[in-house]
Amino acid sequence: MKVIRMHKARKLQIPNGTTALTICTLELTAKAPLRKGYPLNPASYGSYLKQARLDNCLTRLELGLELEVYESAIDKWERGVVEPNSLNKQKIIQFLGYDPIQNEITI
Repeated sequence: MKVIRMHKARKLQIPNGTTALTICTLELTAKAPLRKGYPLNPASYGSYLKQARLDNCLTRLELGLELEVYESAIDKWERGVVEPNSLNKQKIIQFLGYDPIQNEITI
């Protein structure tokens, strides 16, 4: 949630010649818009990884350093070009803190 507080003072001239000062405080609260390309319905390790990366404000390079893989591997996983191998899936699960594919509910 993003909170914006604005304070505004305005000088008013009243017809009888006196001056009045009004002070107004306005507080707006709103959710920040989702980033471009944010996966709304993730279905693969790559899309869950992208969602977590964007939520944590990480670049692909920073995430690659964290997972000890190349930036290009992160890119390919997120775009769905390739799936991570079993070793890298374990790294992703450790980074996310859960296995997103095992936790999916099927009906």
